[in-house]
Amino acid sequence: MVSLNSEEFVDTVGLFLFLGSVQTMSRDEIYILKHKDLDAAMVKINPFSGRIEYVLEVYMPEELPAGCAEDGTGLAEWWNMRAVPDTRKGIQQQLKLLGEETGQSLMLAAYGLSLTDHYWMQPISRELYWKDINFFENDFSDELGNLLTDTGKIDIDGHISCFSPASSVNGEMKKKWVIRNQTRYLMKINTNNYGQQAVNETIACRLHERLGWQNYIPYEIEMIRINGEELPCCLTPSFTSPDTELVSAYQLIKNYKIPNDQSEYEAIIHVAAQNGMEEGQVRAQLEYMILTDFILSNTDRHYNNFGFLYSSQEHRLIKMAPAYDTGNCLFYDKDFIPVNSDLLNIRVNSFCKKETDMLTYVKNKECIDLSKLDGFPEEVKTLLLSYTKMPEERTDKLVETVEKKISYLKLFQSGKKIWKREKYW
Repeated sequence: MVSLNSEEFVDTVGLFLFLGSVQTMSRDEIYILKHKDLDAAMVKINPFSGRIEYVLEVYMPEELPAGCAEDGTGLAEWWNMRAVPDTRKGIQQQLKLLGEETGQSLMLAAYGLSLTDHYWMQPISRELYWKDINFFENDFSDELGNLLTDTGKIDIDGHISCFSPASSVNGEMKKKWVIRNQTRYLMKINTNNYGQQAVNETIACRLHERLGWQNYIPYEIEMIRINGEELPCCLTPSFTSPDTELVSAYQLIKNYKIPNDQSEYEAIIHVAAQNGMEEGQVRAQLEYMILTDFILSNTDRHYNNFGFLYSSQEHRLIKMAPAYDTGNCLFYDKDFIPVNSDLLNIRVNSFCKKETDMLTYVKNKECIDLSKLDGFPEEVKTLLLSYTKMPEERTDKLVETVEKKISYLKLFQSGKKIWKREKYW
């Protein structure tokens, strides 16, 4: 492992930052987008905003990120989606402390390196190599992650090292990467809503365990202290590696023109099969995902919340990514919990706008054995009461939704079309 100190960051990152009196050293404007050590394209990046302004040349179209056209169209959007969003709570104050204008400019301090894929930006004035700087095989500082998540210690009289994958973790929820026993873990933190999102991830894991589903990523709950309050966070090991990268469903079909007679659901399966996947494997996991999301009332299974693992050596998709990101379930941000038939009228951000309509895509209704979920609602209650300060009355209402959803799935498995009004079942 390579451990970089503050002086080495000055040499290798070209940026050093102070808290209190922030000074930003000059940056290059011309970068080579690298895929490991392959030159994919040359781009011009605004040194202040960090945004890609022009794609100057494409060297290897086949090495561009998924979802980008052969001429480089789409690279600016891909780069923006990689960054910490400027709308994340607290990020504007943190960027100001670091002397950065945007989440995209912050990424440049770590060359845009990530723990989800093998892409990075090399300044044209420097000679750098993937093996020396990638975060899969080299250590990184906790300082930036601590700052962006309000956790851990920060030396406000010293330098804040920004050479960290924390700068390339998108999403509104605060996140950072940590190293435990040489394993990279993503830590997710939410100080609102009783910290329920973190516990929800573990609840989803318990669901997968009971059902015997193997392809999911485990989440562990850990209590942390933020502003004097004990809150749950969740830790999950990286499911990518120096050999595999994550390609989201969004990236996969971004440039695919969907025929009028094909749904987006079928389009994802079709394009995945074109890129190396077995159609049956994709369909099986998507159907499982729809049914388990239904049980937990997960409303946020958008196309960046599931995907595929890509082999950069084989240049193809090799398997579905394990199930991940189920935190936005169990009405974590709702004051009023729906009951009874209202649970069949939930809006979602996914293949369909309505949750029950998603069930129409499921052909193998028996792909989950609901008899294995005896006692699961009680386990949901135990986890919520153990790790949050949620009132028991609210917890009981959430448990009731799980019980009711399981009963609705039993009706679905028996042939009832529960997406229709009950009198038409």
